[in-house]
Amino acid sequence: MGSKRSASSSANKEAKIQGQKADNEARKKLGIVETKTAYSAMGGSMGKTTGYESTSGNQMYGAAYNEARGEYLASQGLAKPREVIDAMGKTRTVYDPRTADGTYTDLSRQAAEEARRNKTPLSKEMFASQKKFQKALAGGLFLLGTPIIPSILNLKSNAPYSDYVSQKEKEGFYSSEGLSNKIRIKNNSGGGGPIVSNKEKNTDDTKLKSKNKFAGIGASSIAKGRSFFGWV
Repeated sequence: MGSKRSASSSANKEAKIQGQKADNEARKKLGIVETKTAYSAMGGSMGKTTGYESTSGNQMYGAAYNEARGEYLASQGLAKPREVIDAMGKTRTVYDPRTADGTYTDLSRQAAEEARRNKTPLSKEMFASQKKFQKALAGGLFLLGTPIIPSILNLKSNAPYSDYVSQKEKEGFYSSEGLSNKIRIKNNSGGGGPIVSNKEKNTDDTKLKSKNKFAGIGASSIAKGRSFFGWV
């Protein structure tokens, strides 16, 4: 009994480490940085955070971000890639939480889940796309006769990007059992680069994530295929 608990505890610890590393590698590969207000001579430091962006130039980077996390886990033998075709006819690579021989293990599943707990920092463009989708969804639900949910969605869709940034500055991006631990984004000059393939450019990540039915790392929720974990 004791040995089983020890093994489980060790696997949980390793999963947290690998999940965090996967997210760190994704941020590094895409060059995700904080944008800040101008240097303050009075304060002697950069101003407050105003948002997040990718140095790759593509600000709709959600799909590429998820794929980068999957690539890292695959390099550690904790995920296996496969290709799917999404509803727009584009070929996408998704990563199932299983070893190279196709075996699902506790460690591979937990590592994928840990990586998923690290929420993708939204660029201003991604945030705006999310707001548009929320407004459209609210309108559709209102026509179906469900007034409460649309009112909530409308309220969220009217929230400015600055509110989102302030919230993430306080809470961070890691979500565990409803609580968030503060994990800051550090600006690394030279980090990342133009790694997004043409088939992923201009992908409306927010619309894909909102459906959240198909699972795999980097999987579009409307992909024609199913994998184990979904990304939020």
